[in-house]
Amino acid sequence: MRFRSRLLVDLNILTENYQKLKKICPNNEVLFMVKADAYGHGILPIVRHAVTELGIKEFGCATLGEAIHLRDELFDLEFEIYVFSDVQLGLQEKSEIYLNRRIIPILSNMDDLKFILDNSDFKNFPLSVKFNTGMNRLGIDYDRVDEVISLIKSKGRKSIYHLLTHFSSSSLSMKTNKRNIEQKARFKAIKEAFIEAGIELERTSIANSGAIEQGHGLEETHIRPGLMMYGPSSLIKPIREQSLWDGRVISSLETYVLKVFPVKKGQPVGYGATPVPYEGLCAIIALGYGDGFSTRYVGATLTHNGHLGKVVGRVNMDMAQVLFKNEAANNLKVDDRFIVWRNDPSDILRLSDETATIPYEIFLHLTNRVPKVYV
Repeated sequence: MRFRSRLLVDLNILTENYQKLKKICPNNEVLFMVKADAYGHGILPIVRHAVTELGIKEFGCATLGEAIHLRDELFDLEFEIYVFSDVQLGLQEKSEIYLNRRIIPILSNMDDLKFILDNSDFKNFPLSVKFNTGMNRLGIDYDRVDEVISLIKSKGRKSIYHLLTHFSSSSLSMKTNKRNIEQKARFKAIKEAFIEAGIELERTSIANSGAIEQGHGLEETHIRPGLMMYGPSSLIKPIREQSLWDGRVISSLETYVLKVFPVKKGQPVGYGATPVPYEGLCAIIALGYGDGFSTRYVGATLTHNGHLGKVVGRVNMDMAQVLFKNEAANNLKVDDRFIVWRNDPSDILRLSDETATIPYEIFLHLTNRVPKVYV
């Protein structure tokens, strides 16, 4: 584990982000997505803060294992957990967990739906049904809605606990993208079919972060914010100016400078003897791919005390080289604290844009060698 490299997670900023979210959608309940260890920020402290300080009562995980972990460790708190993808419902021991641990599987295929409806133990278990309206990943195909309605009614069920779908392209314009428009229309038709059949819809949701940022999907009872709660926009760069979102990144990644030395243009540094592109000062920072500072970050720009540097050479397992111009000499010293990204979202969005990745990946790349410190 590192001692001077760490991910600082500011729970006060999470509170700020939630308050900003509620200004966009004051009338919606929040199903907060905390899968993948709360997008790399630590699921237990994030959920505890969200329940006790923010009053959020519903959370989304990807796997049953994540949900069990929350139940085991946060047994003193009252909240609902949904499992969105890896539900493992057909295994007897896993179905008993759903029954006994207040965990709700998202039913994304006919087999799982039939399993619940045919099993007398699940007679009063809430039905959360996901339809595929065009993402073509998980979900019951939208053109099978009549079949689903018939099946549900044949079992004497009169309500759906949560009806949902998922946008495939909410990082693009919700107003003009044909797929987004089509998915909204299909979900509306699905809801209307259930209502006309006399089946009550207790909860509905369609809006993930990209849709929420653009003020879409707010006619449903719930929203499902993920990335935006952690700070960054999920929109592609050309349309970010259309976003309603001005949240801050809840984390900052910091390390320190191991060494500073002058280099001439073309001088080789590190593995592979990669020549540097210009004369300047090379700073060795105490982060490498063993910490989650990816080899893909070569060429990315990082700032230090107002000076712009560039990651050069190969990223090592334990360190990386950042090249600065000579003007940084008085502001670049050994043992300096070096911040890779700050709470300002522009840092991590620039890093993701320059490295052709996404903020989700950057957060999740970090390994356990980088400790999380909560403030």
